Formats: sequence, structure tokens, C-alpha cells
Amino acid sequence: MPEHYDDALDGPEITTWDYRRTTLGFAIDMALFEAAFSFIGFTTVLPAFLAALVDSEILIGLATGMASAAWLLPQMAIAGTVAHKPHKKPLVMRAVWSSRPTMLLMALLVWLLGADVPGLTFAVVTLCVIALFVGDAFASVPWFELIAKALPLERRGQILGMGQMLGGLLGIAAGIVVRYILGPTSPWTFPNNYAIVFAISGSTFMLGALALLLVQEPKIEAPTGTPQPVRAVLASIPSILKEDYHFRRVVIVRLLVNLMGGAGAFYVLYATIRLGFGIADVGYFISAQVMGSTASGALLGLVQDRWGPVTHLRIVIVLAIIPPLLTLLAAPMQLAIPGAVPILFLAVYFFLGLYTAGFAWPFYNWILEYCSPAYRSLYIGLINTISAVTMIAPAIAGWIVGAFSYRAVFAIAVGLGVAAFILSETIPSTRIQPPIEL
Repeated sequence: MPEHYDDALDGPEITTWDYRRTTLGFAIDMALFEAAFSFIGFTTVLPAFLAALVDSEILIGLATGMASAAWLLPQMAIAGTVAHKPHKKPLVMRAVWSSRPTMLLMALLVWLLGADVPGLTFAVVTLCVIALFVGDAFASVPWFELIAKALPLERRGQILGMGQMLGGLLGIAAGIVVRYILGPTSPWTFPNNYAIVFAISGSTFMLGALALLLVQEPKIEAPTGTPQPVRAVLASIPSILKEDYHFRRVVIVRLLVNLMGGAGAFYVLYATIRLGFGIADVGYFISAQVMGSTASGALLGLVQDRWGPVTHLRIVIVLAIIPPLLTLLAAPMQLAIPGAVPILFLAVYFFLGLYTAGFAWPFYNWILEYCSPAYRSLYIGLINTISAVTMIAPAIAGWIVGAFSYRAVFAIAVGLGVAAFILSETIPSTRIQPPIEL
């Protein structure tokens, strides 16, 4: 089992010039990555596009859930190999160059297929999104290792937060662009208007990949040993969860927060199908969400560096409860004060941006501070792979919508958030407790 609470830097310091290049590379890539996802809009643009192709909440929920699973499921197997590689940057670069062009391919296919074969278009888009996420899974594990090697603990939050805030500012512009492209005055009609949006997203992804070339990886000795077979890595899961009480609690809280995310694709559907919002209003939602993402970057930088990942984690859980709670108020408010509903939904997406942009970071930062270098990849891969069980959450949410109502989904999300917050009290802080041995 790992040695915990290892706060030291992993290796020798790099030159000032290399450090500046590295921080710039990470910050620009994060910013462009955030902006690219603002164009895709997994809680706005993509669900609205899929809803125009098929009339099934379950299929829409399944498609978004499969995308999450594509990112989460491979990571345990990837971690067993990555941990023993001396150089992480080549692994990251190969993965991003092979996965990020998928969005450009998806845009081209949507343009060529048109609106005549909605079922085929739905399948193509779903497969392209899955391919994007599988490729990003291969990039993410060594990417976190690269951050741990290249960025000092006490500066990590500030640098990553800066990238997230810049991404939020770019995302505000993305919302304006999306509103124009999808709006009634757009020169493009459905589905070509969405193809243009996806093409811009893919181009932004590629610019971020170029920025990663600036990152300088410190030269340190890799952990000794040979990569474990995938079967052996997977077989270690029960013993790790049984023996490491603290990590087990973190995993359970992560699962509860992920299950809350099952409601994410249904805010925009509730707004457009039940509350009378137009499809062009999605642009306003994107702008509100990325404003929240920008604020989340400040939260990441301030809270992470000053008080550590556990405090950050508990704040994020509270923020995650607010969107479903506000959405539950929308229908009664529409009857009492109709003019306030648009403002309410802008607040929904603002807090959704705060939550979605920052919810994963405290879990990863807790692991980076909790584990020794030899076990970081294993623990990050493990928490992500286990989290893949929540891939069915959007599909279940879609079934609940069909069997009961949208409001039932949002009420369940609030309950899951409250449970996660209560359980988070048992997670130890990596900043105040002494090292422990298992």
C-alpha cells in the first residue's frame, strides 16, 4: 500500500525559463480545452442537438452516459502501464493528437449526413464523442502525473485556476458565437449550424494540443518495477478499498457526486420542452455556465492552495446542490413571477458551471497529495474506473423523466448531494494530518 501525505516535489527543480514555459503551456491548454467543451456543451448544445434527432430521453441520457464511461472505464488499465514509464509527456501528446481531431471528423459527418437520416446521425455523433473521450482517457492519467512532476504543490491550484479562468472567459465568447450560429438569424440551418459549432470546438481542441508542446517535463527516475498485467491491476481493487479507509470514503463521495451529474443533460430539455425557452437561448445558458466556470477557476486557485482539497471538495458539493434546487423552483415561479424564470435559469447554469468545472479537481488533488508518486496513477485510474458505474445515471434519469417527471430527477439529485456532503465530513485533510502508514 502507498505511503501517504507526500508533500515534497517529485524531482529536481527546472530552470526559470522552463518553468514559465511549462506553466504557460498547462494554462493555455486548460483554457482552450475548457473553451472547446463550451462549444460542445454537454449540458446545453449536445443534448439539444440529440433531442432534435431522436424523441427519447432514455437514448439521450444513454448517449451522454456512454461518453462518461468511455473516459472512465479504461483508466485503471492505463494506470498500470503509465506508472512505470519514465516520461509522461510523450504519452500525453500521442493521445491528444490521435483523439482531438475526432471533433473535426464529427463536424464533417454531421454536415454531410444532413437531416435526412437522423438515426444514423445520432449514432455517428455518439460514436465520435465516445472516441474523443476514450482518447482523452489515455491522455488524462499521464497528464496528471505530468502536473505532479512539473508543478509544485503550493502553486498547482493557482496555475490550474488561471487556466480555468481564462477558459471561462473564452467560454463566454463561445456562448455568444453559439447563440448566433444556432439562432434565427444564422445563415446556416439544421444540422449544418451544429456542424459549424462542432468544427469550431475541434479547432480549439487542436490549438490546445499545440500549447502542450511548451510543457517541459522534469527528468526524474521512474518508479522501479515492471508494469502489472491488467488482470493483476484489476484484482488489486478489492484489497485497496478494504485496507484504505480514507480512500474508500473519497470514492463513495465521488460516486454520489457523479450520480448527481445524471441530471445534467435534462436542465436544457426541461427549459426548452416544459418552460418554453427557445433553442437560441442555449447560447445564454452557455455564457452563464462559463461565467460560473471562470469563477470556479478562482475558487480552485484560492481554496486549493490555502486550505487544501478537502475544503475545496465540500464547497463543490454545496455548489452542485444549487442547480437542481433552483430548477425545482422554476415551475412555481413561472406561475407566480414569469419574468423571473429566465434569471433563475441563468443562475442554474452559472452554478452548474461552478460545479462542473471544479468538481473533479479536489478529488485528484487529494490523491496527488495523499499518495506517494509510485501510487498516484493507480489511485487516479482506480477512482475513475470505479466512477464508471455511474455511466448509467443519465439513462436512469431519462427513464425517471419518462416514468415520473423532470422534477423527480432534480429532487433525487438534491438528495444525493446532501448525502455526499454529510459523508465528506469523514475525509481527512492532507494539509493538517501527519504522515500515516498502512
